[in-house]
This record gives sequence, C-alpha cells and structure tokens, in this order.
Amino acid sequence: MTIVDSTLREGEQTPGLVLSFKEKRYLAESLIAAGVTDLEAGIPAMGREDRDFLRSLNGLGGRIICWCRGREEDLRDAFETGTGAVHVSFPLSDRQLKLMGRERGWVLDNMKILADRMRGECSFLSAGAMDASRCEPEQLREFVEAAAGEGFHRIRLADTVGLSSPDEIRGWARLLSDHKHLLEFHGHNDLGMAVANSLTALQEGFGAVSATLLGLGERAGNAPLEEVLLAARLKMDWDGGIDLKAVGDLARHTAFLTGEKIAPAKPLLGERINRHESGIHVAGLKKDPQSFRPYDPTQWSGPAEEILWGRQSGRRGVADFLKGKGLHPTAGEVARVTALIKERAPERGGSLSEEEILSLFFSVRDGGNRKAAV
Repeated sequence: MTIVDSTLREGEQTPGLVLSFKEKRYLAESLIAAGVTDLEAGIPAMGREDRDFLRSLNGLGGRIICWCRGREEDLRDAFETGTGAVHVSFPLSDRQLKLMGRERGWVLDNMKILADRMRGECSFLSAGAMDASRCEPEQLREFVEAAAGEGFHRIRLADTVGLSSPDEIRGWARLLSDHKHLLEFHGHNDLGMAVANSLTALQEGFGAVSATLLGLGERAGNAPLEEVLLAARLKMDWDGGIDLKAVGDLARHTAFLTGEKIAPAKPLLGERINRHESGIHVAGLKKDPQSFRPYDPTQWSGPAEEILWGRQSGRRGVADFLKGKGLHPTAGEVARVTALIKERAPERGGSLSEEEILSLFFSVRDGGNRKAAV
C-alpha cells in the first residue's frame, strides 16, 4: 500500500494559496525525508515555471508524478519534465462528460491513444476516473478494466465532490475485486468523510490512497495526510514506513507557510485535543493514562497534555494537583477550593490557571485572610 501526497498539486489548488518555488521545494524534500515515496508534485501544463519545478525534483528520491488532463499536449509538457511518472485524469461521470462536450466512448478511445504515447516515455502510468462517485457501476468497471488492459500501474478513483461513504468504498472493492491492487482512492472532504473513506480503501486492499498536508484543497479540502496516517497506524497498525511525527511537524509548518489556521479540535494537531477538565476524566487519567485518550500524544506530534481548571473540575483532580505541588490539603480544603473553582470559572468565562488555584488554596488555608488573586 502506498500513500500519495498531493499537497503540491491538489493542495496548491486551495483558493488563494500561493507557494514559492523555495517553499514547494522545502515541502517536497521534507515529505520524502519523512518516508513519503510518491509525490504528485504539479501540473506541467500550468506553465514553464511549473515544469522547471517538477524537473528540479528529479534525483530527490521517491516518485515524482506529473498531473495531466487527458490531452496529448499535456503529455508533451509532462515528458519535458523528465520525471518518468504521469497521471492522466479522464472525466468519467455523465455530468463531467457533458460539461466537457464528450461522450462515454471518447474516454476509452482517448485512453488507448494516450497510453500508447505514455509507454514510450514513462516508467509509471496512472489513470484517473474523475467524479467516480457519480458514475454508474458498469461504467466504472469498464474504465478500470480498460485501464488495467492498457498497462496502467495505478488507477485512481476520485471522489471529486466528496460524496462517497465507507459503504460505497467497500462496494467499489467488491465491484473491482480483480483489480484492487491497482486502485488508488482520492477523497475530498465535503461531507467530512475523507479520512474514513481513505482508511476504508486501505482496509479493503486498495493499492494506494492520496492525501494532502492539513487536508489542503478545493472547497472543504482533501483527506489530511497526517490524519490518514494516524488512522492507519491506530486501526491497522500500518504506517507505510512514514514518520508520523515528522509529518505532523511538517503539517504545522505548512500552516505557517500558507496562513492556514489549525482548528483547535483538529485531530493530532489541534491545541485543545489533549486538554482535560472533567473531574471523571482527570481522575481516570491519573489511574490509567489511556483511559480517556486514544493514544499517547508524546509519541507523535500532538500538543502536550494539559489539565484545565473550571466548572467541570473534580475534587480528586484538585487534590492530586495540590499534592503534586508539595502541599498537604485536608479534605475540607480540597472541597472548598473545588467549590471556588466551580464558582469563579463561569464568572470569568474561562478556566483558571495553576497560579490561581494555588492562590485559592492559600486563601482557604488562611481562613480568608489572604486575598485570592482571581
């Protein structure tokens, strides 16, 4: 199984996003250093600058893939880069064919013509079914069988508008069982299921899935590379030889380069995903660190674990915190401090700091003679 990173092609199509030659080169080098073997790194037909960039990646290691439309002129531009790996995307759904003024028969006829051209210039051929999730099953089967017959090494099923579900991915696996090893799933995240769909594709035996750092891409974006890797690691014990921590760190740096904001609750990277306040959770974590978390955040690139003090805090957590500071609170002091935390947090509209908890404790111990700094 292979992870194909498309940050430098699909990700760069994020509206308003512009990356410099130097920034793209940094991302390519970092992805390969992290163990990502396949980079869909650009569109040669976009212009000379794009072809020069793709050419500059030759010798970097890994497979550098050019993305092309199903046009001979696009292939000529791709051959100029010398990468030796080309993906050709064909409109497949009736909606996309109508949009481009084509009929179903044109796809297979054109595929054969382009495959003949590619074999003489490329060591790796990839065919893409655009809008596969809105194709009729027989139409999709015919495309995949034709592509396999023409010798394509990989066949991408693109959920172009993000409408697929895991059940539908499993349906594709059954429909195309003879060619599963050739299949690549390319998922968009319009319904928030790109990671689930990508994981399902891997579990069902697809040969590859594609993703982008931070899920960059059109509309709601694509399957986030770091989340697909995390899911595969936890659910399949598979990492594809890719360093998840390095990818997580790179995703953070990508946010810095692009100005993309990381949502506070974003899996793996969000600033609040390892914060705990609930008394039940805090007490449970003290007894068993995995009781209320799916993985150890120190293993990968997640933020450090943090306990917040607020309306949900419990006495056990407060007592453990005070004891951890070398104090020896009585049960009554713990109860009073906990009550004050629950009272003060809503008043201030947020959690209290550790310094403020200590101030409350000493105020309680002094019988109210010391003013709490809250």
